[in-house]
Amino acid sequence: MVDIVKVIENVYKNGDLSFLLSTYVDRDYYLQNFRELFVGNYIENMTDFSYSKCFSICINLSDIDSPFGSQLFEKFISENGNIYRVDVQMSLIAPYAVVKYLKYEKKDNTVVVQSSNVPFLSNQNSIDGIIRGFLSDKGYTVLDDNVLTKAVPGVVLELQEDTPSVYNCLFEDSSSYYPYSS
Repeated sequence: MVDIVKVIENVYKNGDLSFLLSTYVDRDYYLQNFRELFVGNYIENMTDFSYSKCFSICINLSDIDSPFGSQLFEKFISENGNIYRVDVQMSLIAPYAVVKYLKYEKKDNTVVVQSSNVPFLSNQNSIDGIIRGFLSDKGYTVLDDNVLTKAVPGVVLELQEDTPSVYNCLFEDSSSYYPYSS
């Protein structure tokens, strides 16, 4: 038998919305929009409402039609030096978004990733404009690292031992305070 008090505590004290989100929110809600905006780019829906409270769409900016972690992904990095992607996260809690440019490369036989608030290459600036225009049209405000890393006192999240950040509260209750920190 389920401990009903624990379930209620998880919703009200720990902000556990995973049941509501995974049951009533279509994880593919924005996927077609991004496919129409970026025809010819591989688009990966990374939305998972286990500990996330956001839509998460990754767009391959490099010419590769393969998801992160696949053998083809790693082979492409080995042969071409790197892969560029952009990760767009849109909160379901409030009208805020995160846009992170990612550069995957191999160092010492390990794939490492760097993140940036701006595109790594100048030819990716038009993509940034398209993404930010789309988010603005949908009513989202893109937050920067200064806001995303702010602590939110009085909030308890399941995976946070310390005070969670704005990012943890609006986007993902991850084991790291803010996964894009350098």
